[in-house]
Amino acid sequence: MSDSQNSDSEPLKWETRDSVAILTLNRPHALNSFDLELMQEHRQRLEEFEANDDLRVLVYAAEGRAFCAGIDIKKAPDFLNWEPEVRHRYWVTPASMKISKPTIAAVNGYAFGGGCELALGCDIRIASEKAVFGLPEVLLGALPGGGGTQLLPRLIGLGDAMMMMLTGESVDAAEALRLRMVQKVVPAEALLDEALKVADAICRGGRNAVRLIKEVALQGLMLPLPEALWLEQVYFKRNREEAGEEIEERLRAFQERGAAKSKKNRKEK
Repeated sequence: MSDSQNSDSEPLKWETRDSVAILTLNRPHALNSFDLELMQEHRQRLEEFEANDDLRVLVYAAEGRAFCAGIDIKKAPDFLNWEPEVRHRYWVTPASMKISKPTIAAVNGYAFGGGCELALGCDIRIASEKAVFGLPEVLLGALPGGGGTQLLPRLIGLGDAMMMMLTGESVDAAEALRLRMVQKVVPAEALLDEALKVADAICRGGRNAVRLIKEVALQGLMLPLPEALWLEQVYFKRNREEAGEEIEERLRAFQERGAAKSKKNRKEK
C-alpha cells in the first residue's frame, strides 16, 4: 500500500495500491449516507484522482451492511430545497464529474437512491450476492435527482428503467445481473478482491488506449451510428499518434511471446 490515510472516524477512507485508488464509504451507522462533510470530501477526492497521473482506476467500496443509502437528510436537511446548480456541485458521481479514467463500484448490501445513482455513475459495477438496488424516490413523491433518470435508461433500457423508477421497487443482485445493471455477482467475501482484480486487468492495458476507449465510447453514445463509427476512426488515429511507440513495443513483445511459445511446442512434439 503506497499511501494510506485511514481511521475509523473518517467518513471517507482513501488509499492507493499501486495505480489503483480505493474510496471506502465509512458511515456504516448511517448506512453510508452522505452528509455535507462527506459530499464535500467526495468531490475533493474525485478531483484528486482525476489530477493524479499515477492513478489509473478508482474503486468504490463501503463498510457495513449497505453500500450507500443516498443523502442523509438529517445531516443535510436543506439539500432537497437547494437550487439545481448548488445541488449539482455538492452531489457528484464520476459521471457528473466527467472523470476520464475508469471507475468501479463494488456494491455490497443496500444501494438505494443516491447510493444506486453513485454506482450507476461508475463505468463498471460488481455486486455481492447480498446487493440490492433501488430508486424509491417516487414513493416519497419525489424523483431521482442524482443522475438516475438519465443513467439507468442508458444502462438497462427505457422499459426496465421505467419499471424501477415508476414503481420504486428494488432489484436483488441476480436481477441486476440479468438486467445488465451490474457486470458480475460474487460472494460478499470476494467482492473487493474481484473489483481489484478487474482494476488490475485494466491497468495492464495501454494508458492512452484505456483513456481514449472510455472517451470515445461515451461520446459515441450521443451520436447516430454512422457518426459514431467515424468518430472511432478519428480516435484510432489519435491513439496511434499519441501512443505509437508503446503500441509498437507491445506488438513486438506479443510476437516474441508467440514465437517462443511455438518453439516450445515444436520441441515438445
